[in-house]
Amino acid sequence: MPDYENVLVDIADGVGTITLNRPEKLNALSQGLRDDLEAALRELNPGDAVRVIRLKAAGRAFCAGYDLAPGERRRTGEGEKRGEQAWELGESRIAVDREGLRESVERWLWMWSYRKPIVAQVQGYCLAGGGELIGACDIVFAAEDARFGHPAGRALGIPPTLGMWPAKVGMLKTKELLFSGDMIDGREAERIGMVNHAVPADELEERTLAYCRRIAQVPLDALSVHKHVTNRWFEIAGLRTAAAEGAEFDAIYHETPSFREFGRIAQEKGLKAALAWRDQPFADGRGAGQPDRTGTPEG
Repeated sequence: MPDYENVLVDIADGVGTITLNRPEKLNALSQGLRDDLEAALRELNPGDAVRVIRLKAAGRAFCAGYDLAPGERRRTGEGEKRGEQAWELGESRIAVDREGLRESVERWLWMWSYRKPIVAQVQGYCLAGGGELIGACDIVFAAEDARFGHPAGRALGIPPTLGMWPAKVGMLKTKELLFSGDMIDGREAERIGMVNHAVPADELEERTLAYCRRIAQVPLDALSVHKHVTNRWFEIAGLRTAAAEGAEFDAIYHETPSFREFGRIAQEKGLKAALAWRDQPFADGRGAGQPDRTGTPEG
């Protein structure tokens, strides 16, 4: 296996373990992290020596969301003006943004369609883009004190695939979580069907790995059939079309005054100040002692 800058890979007992390895950034989804994750999955795809993928993360958080560092922002600026004629005036901001979001959705759907089961092992924060990441996985084990949600919905937009929440937790809970931006813990996530199992934090590694080793005893052909026939039910019901629509609505959200004001504050005063502005009215929904973006969860 090649060496990656942002992930670690280990193979044993038919299980390929991919570890997100940006702990200093709470494993926020940078372009590099997404690229390395997908490259590692492609490396583990051929053959049946690896039959199950375990996805875990280094440090105190599984994934705090998309990386909001200036160099990692989604491309939402105007296209470059090249002249005075209509066709030389460049692209609109919403068109550029929409295309980037469409590409992101396709990447998550590629992972959703990966032929081998992907089992997520979640500790700490799993917010915003982290929710989309586990939404593309097949099974999720979480620590009881893990934190799930999308606080970014208060000012920044939606997770375009919605983390597959409508399919997993239903319409009412999806709206409840999006409307408030509040976070829930692993126990509640298990209760509503967002994750399969919530376990004590000190048992998370052992329990997740034991499950992966157990299903790795099933032939890959069977695992692939089980996975894709289940996925097909939801795709026939419209899951892929709905996920694609998320790019349209998120691009619309990015034209709102709140999104622009967040960006202005972040540029002038820093990300921490922008997050404080966004979350001040909801202090009871975020909990005490939130870290900053060394890191502050985007979610």
